[in-house]
Amino acid sequence: MTVSADTLEAVVAACRDRLGDPSEWVTPAAYRHSLALCIIESVQSSAGYSAVAVVDRYLAYRQARLDRPITDGARDLLRTFEEVGSSDQWAGKVGSYKRRYSATGVQIEARHIQQAAERLHQLRIDNIDDLLDAARDEAAMEQIHNAWIDVCGENSDVTWTHFLMLAGIPGVRPTRVAEVFVSGALGISEATDPRRAEELLEATAAELSVDPDQLGCAISRWLSANSHRFAEVA
Repeated sequence: MTVSADTLEAVVAACRDRLGDPSEWVTPAAYRHSLALCIIESVQSSAGYSAVAVVDRYLAYRQARLDRPITDGARDLLRTFEEVGSSDQWAGKVGSYKRRYSATGVQIEARHIQQAAERLHQLRIDNIDDLLDAARDEAAMEQIHNAWIDVCGENSDVTWTHFLMLAGIPGVRPTRVAEVFVSGALGISEATDPRRAEELLEATAAELSVDPDQLGCAISRWLSANSHRFAEVA
């Protein structure tokens, strides 16, 4: 299967327009030591409001209280809800730390972030190592996936894949994400063939001088926050 120059140009242009400068992309490496950050970004990314902003505010809140790198797990994240009193309070005091917050303004998915942390903690998934261990057991991962869907909704496979990518689960590739993104870039209403989408993104990564996994992560983050625009494809 070959990639035409016109098709490649369209996908490259979409990446530059939607993803911005590759030097400013947030890589998964920043999340590999904190399950809490993976939960916050993945759940928040479905709301159409900057997940990175909420992660940054959470980090600022925690760093004001701890003089060490933040390696929070699910239980640490739940303690921040206990500290402020409720998910509504968390949205203002943690998710918008030192920023003006209005409940009628931006949508911060505090309740779902709290619920996701609770379900993972109940399943004894408190940190990245726990999730990596669970990933070796198909039945355990199915249980965790079902819990995620219960919290985030039936159409949350994009955020689930993003969660696994941020946590560094081996072998996770955003195939479905690639199909949807490429279809949107090419202006077609049906999902692109998986092999064609993979080939296009590999060629696009080469054109942008980035690693394919880095491009896949950037696309996953963008699509998680903009998935409503491609509901007819997904």
